[in-house]
Amino acid sequence: MALTLGTRAKLLNSRRSAFGPGATIATSGVIGMPKVFVSYAHESAEHKALVLAFATVLRDAGVAVVLDRWAADARQDWYSWAIREMTESDFVIVVASERYRLTGDGNGPSAEHRGVASEAALLRELVYGDRATWLPKVLPVVLPGHAVGQIPLFLQPHTASRYPVPSVDEAGAAELLRVLFGHPATATASPAIPAETTQQARVVNQINGVVYGKVMQVDTITGDVTF
Repeated sequence: MALTLGTRAKLLNSRRSAFGPGATIATSGVIGMPKVFVSYAHESAEHKALVLAFATVLRDAGVAVVLDRWAADARQDWYSWAIREMTESDFVIVVASERYRLTGDGNGPSAEHRGVASEAALLRELVYGDRATWLPKVLPVVLPGHAVGQIPLFLQPHTASRYPVPSVDEAGAAELLRVLFGHPATATASPAIPAETTQQARVVNQINGVVYGKVMQVDTITGDVTF
């Protein structure tokens, strides 16, 4: 059963409301709800707030978002957590920023931003090890105030797809949401069927089961025919 984005959002929100806004919700049994890990650099309070708002938009649209801030209610081995959650997710979103590109490409100070350094290292390993599987699963996202040039080089900022989000709302994330839910941007028109072929198909369908006599060929019938 195909669910619209609005239906998925209502389904998720109804489940969340039963437990409160901060509850962790099991989503593995929800049809068509993609699990998405959000990887980003903790480079400023403003950037963290922007990422939180973006993740909330995705969650409210029906995406099962994995965000470190929503997993901090208990002590975590964060590297093991990242490996488990990233490899089990349908997609990994990489939020472009100056610090993420610097650290993700291995050029940042080793004593800083160790979390994003380890996540980026894991993504490099996954893409290198199975490019056909992981390149389509890792989605670079450019939020307002950031630029394509802030996507790490190992994710090909200029020669592979990226996903600008011009506003932090569902309209701004529409292109990204289509990818997450597997919806094409435009509907593909069905190929036109020639009139002659259509007529022949109708005749064949009418003949089946209602022809009394011997059918020599499709357009020549010997015997009584009832339509």
